[in-house]
Amino acid sequence: MKSAVSSVTPKKITVIILAVGSPPLVDDATPYPIFLSEIDQNSVLEIIAARIAKIKNSQEHYVFLESQATRFHLSQIASLLSPSCVITKISDETKGSGCTALLGACKVDPESELLFISANELVDVDFNEMLDDFRKRDLDGGTLIFKSLHPRYSFVSLDEKNFVTYAAQREPISSNATAGIFWFKKAGDFVEAIKQLILKDIHVDGSFFIAPTFNELILRHKRVGVMPLKKDAYVPLKTEQQVIEFANKRAI
Repeated sequence: MKSAVSSVTPKKITVIILAVGSPPLVDDATPYPIFLSEIDQNSVLEIIAARIAKIKNSQEHYVFLESQATRFHLSQIASLLSPSCVITKISDETKGSGCTALLGACKVDPESELLFISANELVDVDFNEMLDDFRKRDLDGGTLIFKSLHPRYSFVSLDEKNFVTYAAQREPISSNATAGIFWFKKAGDFVEAIKQLILKDIHVDGSFFIAPTFNELILRHKRVGVMPLKKDAYVPLKTEQQVIEFANKRAI
C-alpha cells in the first residue's frame, strides 16, 4: 500500500520590498539609490528579487519614491524582475519605514501573510525554510536576528523560550539585532499595530519603525519569535562604503 503524500498548498504571502529613502550612491554624477548599485553586474534590487522569487505562493509588492521611480524607471525594472508584481509609488519620504510599510500593507488582504524586506541590505537565507519554521511554531510575528550592538539597528529581547518580549529601535537592549526582515501571520495585525504606534506617538527622532510594532502584538498576547542567522549571512548596504566593502569581499 502506497503511503499518503501530503500536498498542502503553501499559504498565500505578500512580500513587500521597501525601496524608499535609501541614501544616494553617486555614480557618474547621477544620484542612484543604493539599491541600484551593482555587485557582480547585478543590482542589489536584482539580487533581492532573485531570492524572493523562490518563495512559494508569493505576491511581490514594491514600494518606491515616485521621484525615483520616474527618474530611474523603477516600475519597468520591477515588472521585469517580478512580472506579476504590485507597485506602490509614494510622493515623498515618509516618517519612517513603519509609515512606508503601512502604505503598502493597506493594499494587502488582512488575512494574508505579510513579509517585509528592506532593499538596503542583503540576507542570505532560505526564505521558505524560515517561513516553514515560523508557521510550525504557530507564531504571529517573526524576524531574523544577528549579533550586534551598533545603535543603527533595531533590537529584540528574548525570554527563555526565545519568544520576543520587547523590541526597540536604535537602542541596543540586547545583542539581538534584527536584519530588516519582518514577518506577520496576518497583514491586518501589522496594520493595526503600526496605527497604534502612530496614535500613541511612539517614535524615534520623529520616525516610526516596523520592529516596535511587535510590542503591540505582544500586548495582545500574540507570539513573536526569531530565527538566528548564520555568521556573515547579513550584509548591511546603508552607505556607499558598505557597498564597496561587500563588492570587494565578493571579488576575493
